[in-house]
Parts: sequence; C-alpha cells; structure tokens
Amino acid sequence: MSKNLQRLLFGKFCSLFAASLFTFVAGLTVLRETSSGLQFALVLLAGTLPRILLSPIAGVLSDRWNRKKIIVTTEATSAVILAIFAGFATFFPVHTIHYMIVSALLTALSTFLSVTLMSSLPRLLDDTELQRGNSLISSISSLSSIVAPMLAGFLLAFAPIHLFSLLPLSLFSLAALWNMRLTFRVIPAVHEESLPSMWADFQSGYRYLFKQRVLTTLILMALVLNFFFIALEVIYPIILLDRLNVTSFQFGTIEAALGVGLLLSSLLLALPRFTIKRPLMTLFQSVALVGFLFLSPLLPLLGIVPPNWTFAYFLIFSFTVGFIILRSNIPIQLLVQRQTDPAYLGRVIGVLESLAMGITPIGMLLFGLLSDYVSLNLILAISSSGLLVTVGIGFFHLRHDVRAERLAKDQIPETEKTSTSAS
Repeated sequence: MSKNLQRLLFGKFCSLFAASLFTFVAGLTVLRETSSGLQFALVLLAGTLPRILLSPIAGVLSDRWNRKKIIVTTEATSAVILAIFAGFATFFPVHTIHYMIVSALLTALSTFLSVTLMSSLPRLLDDTELQRGNSLISSISSLSSIVAPMLAGFLLAFAPIHLFSLLPLSLFSLAALWNMRLTFRVIPAVHEESLPSMWADFQSGYRYLFKQRVLTTLILMALVLNFFFIALEVIYPIILLDRLNVTSFQFGTIEAALGVGLLLSSLLLALPRFTIKRPLMTLFQSVALVGFLFLSPLLPLLGIVPPNWTFAYFLIFSFTVGFIILRSNIPIQLLVQRQTDPAYLGRVIGVLESLAMGITPIGMLLFGLLSDYVSLNLILAISSSGLLVTVGIGFFHLRHDVRAERLAKDQIPETEKTSTSAS
C-alpha cells in the first residue's frame, strides 16, 4: 500500500467518523429533548439538502480550483464550525435550529470534500491501486456507520454536547493536517478548455457527460438502482416491525447486518485476488442479483418461511444485500474514474452524486405513500422487475462494450499461450 493511499485513508477515516458522530448526536439529542418526529426530520433534511443542491457546483469547482487546497480547507473549516458551536453551547442553550444550521454547514463542506476527493483518486493513486482505494474508502464508510452511533451514544451519556463536540472537532483538525501531506500526480487533460465563467464550465460538464454513451448509461443505471433501493429502505421496517412483529433489538441487529455485508465486501475487493477485471459485466450481474433478492422478503410475508426462522432469514438477507450492493457501486466508480477525461471528472462525479441523492426524497415520499395504499408484495415485485428491466436495457445498450471488455481480458491469456507455443 502506497504512502499516498495510507494518508488518504487515515484522513478519510477521521473526516467520516467526525461527521458520523455529530450527525448521530444531533438527531438523537433533538429527538430526546423535543420528542418531535417533525423536528427530528428537519435535522435529517438539513443534513441532506445541501448535498443534493451543491454536488454539481462542487464538481465544477473541483475541476477549476486546486484540489488539495479544497480538501484541506473543507476539513479545517469543519473544525472551525464545531469550535464555534462548542463555544456557543458552553454559554447558551442549543435548540433544533442550531443543530440544523451546523448540520447543513457540515454537509455542504462534506459535499465539496467528497466530490473533490473522489475525482482526485486517479491523481493520487496508480491505476493498479484504484480499486483498492475505492474499496477501502467504502469499508471505512461502512465501519464508521456501525461504530460511530455506538460510541456517540456512550459518550453522550457522560458528556454534555459542548464537550462532546470537541471529539469531532479534533478529528476534523487531524484530517486537515494529514491531508496536507497528500501528493498529487499531474495528469494531462486531453480536452481541458479555458472557459469564461463558472456557468459555462458547468454547462460544458453536462455536454461532455451526455456525449459519453457509457457514462450516461452508467449514471442512469445508478439513478434507477438508488431509486428502487429506497423502496426497500422504506418498506423494510414496515415488513419487519409491523407485519412480522420482530423485536426492536432484532430489527437493529438485522440493520447492522447490512453494514457488516458492506464492510466485508469492501475489504475483500481491496485484495488483489478479487480485482474486478470486467467492471461492466460485474455491474450487470450484481444489479440483476439484487433484483432477484428483492423478492426474498415475499417468502416470510406469504408464510413460506416459518415464523421462528424469520430473524435468521432476514439476517442473512440483509448481509447478502449489503455484500452485493457494494459489488454494484465499486464497478460504477471505477468506470467513471477511468473513462472520464480528468478535466471533467469533478463535474461528472458531482452530477452523479447530485442525482443519486436527489432521487432519495422523491423515492421516500412515493414509496411511503404507496405503502399505505398498495400491497407490500406488489411494491417488492415492481421494484424487482424495475431493476431487472434496467439491467436488460443497460446490457443491450452497452453489449458491444461488454464484448470489448471480455476480449480485452482474454488478450493476456492468448498472448501467454502464443508465447508458450512459440518457445
């Protein structure tokens, strides 16, 4: 593992862990002090909307400005915001609006950091380390989502919010200092242009993206995948808690199994032995498998799975979904990073992140509404069919690219075979 990758992972871990700690505590504190689901939802919304709105802008700026400075500045500014919040909370009472403001600011900075960092990977890592870097970043994200809530809940029981804020503040500061040591390789941009304004830069990014057939197809597939996965997010708790009457502890354990699946998959994909040699084919196979897995909750609902097996059944189901979902995400990241002109990479990733996040509130509203009026079995069937149809259309549209990918992979064995026979 290169020093650049080590520095990148350590800085990313500090940043993600700090953000996860504050996000969890903000929501938990508001819910505990107000007992209001609406105020709790407002805090969550404040931590979501900036990412939807700012991702395309972050993509433009990451292509125009010095990426190392953006990364370090966002980490340092996050630390400053938490320092101001901790100082305020020391002398004044903290209300929902304060948590909303801090959450929105941290999410806005996190958006610029995330887009810039992901678009910088080809300049920070060699191509041979690109999959490992993406996989390990995903494993850090999964680990922080599992550990941060437990640690935050424990610390919050002993420390007031102004003292608790010092921990994520310190982590952001450490991330800023560590990221100052990153070294960027210079990659010549083939189509880099001198544009008169940021708006023109923004438009050129969209024009570039939708002229790339493979990239456009991948982004549309990612959009559909995220949309139908939201269906499972919305109705999964309804199925388990309302229809199958699992306990709260069992539900929490089943939810944690999803994170464990993501974590294990990301760790395996970081190993050279599990290098993805055909990203397009891996993507299509994984999404198709997820499509079939979406039908699995139907079995307990229909009484095919005995009630005393329900907990174990959904534990395996959640783990498997988490494991397979990452095998869909990593190929998309690899293909976008490898096939995009470096001059446009920030804008492409910004559009991808904005679309993926932007579909979330729409999906939650739609499937939440449908769950009150439509059979859950029908929603699962429609979601499964939607994923499988998307895979079929995407595979047909990119069938020549899939074939070229297979031929490129087969060239090395053929060359070795020829050289062996010649000798």
